[in-house]
Amino acid sequence: MPEAFVPDAAGVGTTLYTARPGVPFSPAFGSGSRTAHRARGAREILLPGTDSVRRDVDTPDDLRAALALGAGPRTTAVASRLPSLA
Repeated sequence: MPEAFVPDAAGVGTTLYTARPGVPFSPAFGSGSRTAHRARGAREILLPGTDSVRRDVDTPDDLRAALALGAGPRTTAVASRLPSLA
């Protein structure tokens, strides 16, 4: 497959989009991106143990969920200073 993607945890968007060399890089964005990628024939990647890759962070609740799954040191440090997460 020349294009592939990972759907977000909500199942409506995407968190990762790839294209092989020579294939136009043309990702879709927003809540309809999963549908758009599928319609173009991109391969959907669903693998066990990829919950952290599927976590899109758009809201404070999303960030809390991502932190619970395990975020990197910089994200964790910045999140600890956010009043909404204290």
